Amino acid sequence: MGYEQTKLLELVERAVSHRWSIPEFQRGFVWKPTQVRDLAESLWLDYPIGSLLVWNSGHQAQERVAVDAQRPSQWLVDGQQRTTALCVLFGRKPYWWASADEWNKTLKRYDIRFDVDAKQPPYFWVANAGIRRAKGSRYIRLSELLVLDTQKEQDQRHLTDMAREIKAQGLCDGMDAMEVFTRLDRVRKIREKEIVTVTVDHELEDVVEIFSRLNSRGTRVTEADIYLGVVAARNPKWVRDTFLPYLQTLMEAGFDLNPNLLFRTITGVGEKKTRFKEIPDTFWNPENIVPAWDRTRNAWKRLVARFREHGILSNDIMPTEAALVTMVSIIDKFHDDAQFNKALYWFLQASRFARYSGSGTTSLDEDLRDVQAAASLSEAIDKLLRRFRHDEPVDAEDFLRDYGDSRFGRFILYLLVYKNKALDWDEHSHRIGFEGVEVLADFRPQWHHIFPTKYLEGQSNSGLVDALANIAVIGPAINIRISAKAPMDYVTRYKITTEKLGQQFIDPQFTSVPITEYDAWVRLRADRLAKEANTFLAELRNG
Repeated sequence: MGYEQTKLLELVERAVSHRWSIPEFQRGFVWKPTQVRDLAESLWLDYPIGSLLVWNSGHQAQERVAVDAQRPSQWLVDGQQRTTALCVLFGRKPYWWASADEWNKTLKRYDIRFDVDAKQPPYFWVANAGIRRAKGSRYIRLSELLVLDTQKEQDQRHLTDMAREIKAQGLCDGMDAMEVFTRLDRVRKIREKEIVTVTVDHELEDVVEIFSRLNSRGTRVTEADIYLGVVAARNPKWVRDTFLPYLQTLMEAGFDLNPNLLFRTITGVGEKKTRFKEIPDTFWNPENIVPAWDRTRNAWKRLVARFREHGILSNDIMPTEAALVTMVSIIDKFHDDAQFNKALYWFLQASRFARYSGSGTTSLDEDLRDVQAAASLSEAIDKLLRRFRHDEPVDAEDFLRDYGDSRFGRFILYLLVYKNKALDWDEHSHRIGFEGVEVLADFRPQWHHIFPTKYLEGQSNSGLVDALANIAVIGPAINIRISAKAPMDYVTRYKITTEKLGQQFIDPQFTSVPITEYDAWVRLRADRLAKEANTFLAELRNG
């Protein structure tokens, strides 16, 4: 194990020149612009920003991108987020960022500026439209100050000219040009600050174990990340060229999944297990994991298609995503799309009764064994349902809960409205989840208070203002401007017909309900929604 003090400008140069690279089991850049700004501020204040872990691999790993003949032996294992953020601040594209267009978009989003005129914090800003339109040189891009001139004298002259121009613009009141120069130079000297790099030359399995134990400021590494790293080592280019692109394919279809969940569906299909330590070591070899992946990808394709038929157009509205692992295994084993409704019934009830809360991996492995032991989809669902109580009917109280706290309630309400072919409340009257005749991928419903919150403010003390039964499902295109007026105000303004109200299980006469009768009204709608939910679930259960 070796230690080295590395100047930030040298660190950035190593990333840009491909002397360092990124193994493909690492994820992309996930920091928010405010985190990049905070990094700049920490450097300005001379705060420590942690060390970097570099792996001297001996060419054992595959790169995330590979577009030149150079093959570095050193890999940045922990510190990718900080290093990429530094490249952003310096305005220089790291080698592993393959697309120049995407890099330019990133620089625009992570446009960090130094406020040379600030008398007190904050000195650093994420540029917004106002800052970009500001006249003069008050807000200076950090890349302008951190860029390294080949000749030190020219570097000094550039900073001197900048300081004089700032003073000529009337900025930095109470400071002369030399004091402005000193302030600018303090920012520029960030590039001279040093960071500790720790170099290890362990085997890959040891490196990912080291990585998993580090609590860096970036994304916390999970057990699935570790094994994805093992797969990357044993299956050159597979993670980079196949697994990660399919994540993008699913996202474009509306399902923005955590890579770990997608990875667990592979082991669920291939080994009927999700506890990685119990999976045979040979499973990670190409002859086993590639066929399992092909089956998994096909099952995901069919599952997304079946979900779309019921209006489930994204994972965003799901109460839980863990049940997707079991759903993929069901779809993989039983090519019985006609019985999908029964599987959807289980999916909803498993979400409703929190099947995978607590020890989720244990429950998942139990369910995967049940699926494997069943001879038909119906038998598999019967086995799965015996694992938890599922026959308790939905009641009105479920729809009187706060809509913000009831993920299952919002989910079932949306499914009921979608099943009812409800039209959106915008002027185009598209069906919810549709754009014309096309189903929208990644549709995310909006939750609209039927009786406006401001209208009920101070009038209802029952705590039912935010009840799920006071919610209608609308599309993101319609922006209903809620006021303190009675519901008739927006119903008339947006020309919401009695047909549209009925499709949301709303009595069209609700606009004439006096505010003193709101509690009675919301309870009546809760009763109706509970009956509709029970009918819907029974239809699914019966196939």
